[in-house]
Amino acid sequence: MHRTESESLARDEEYLLAEGEAQLAATLALMTGFGHGCCEAHRPAIAGKVADQLQGLSGDSSFSPDMRALLQRLQRRWQAVSEASAAQREPRAEAAAETRHPSVAHALWHAPLETLQ
Repeated sequence: MHRTESESLARDEEYLLAEGEAQLAATLALMTGFGHGCCEAHRPAIAGKVADQLQGLSGDSSFSPDMRALLQRLQRRWQAVSEASAAQREPRAEAAAETRHPSVAHALWHAPLETLQ
């Protein structure tokens, strides 16, 4: 039985990782998404998630003390990026949300359905 090309590609992207390695891989994927120009609306949330992931990794006892210290420094930097992105976006998001939907006071991940089409 021959595998199709898509089945082969999917198999090439499957990995069995330990928990800490999987969390590190997920964090690197988030960093890649952030770095490859995700839309401005998602940048604070993605940076915040990276900071959360790094904080979790910094407490993993399977890493050396030096690695944990590095992860803690990275976490602080990503937290600062998240807060700066959120502060920069907040006035624009609130103004746009208030204009479109006065009852919605929080930033949206995407525009309401009626404005997407």
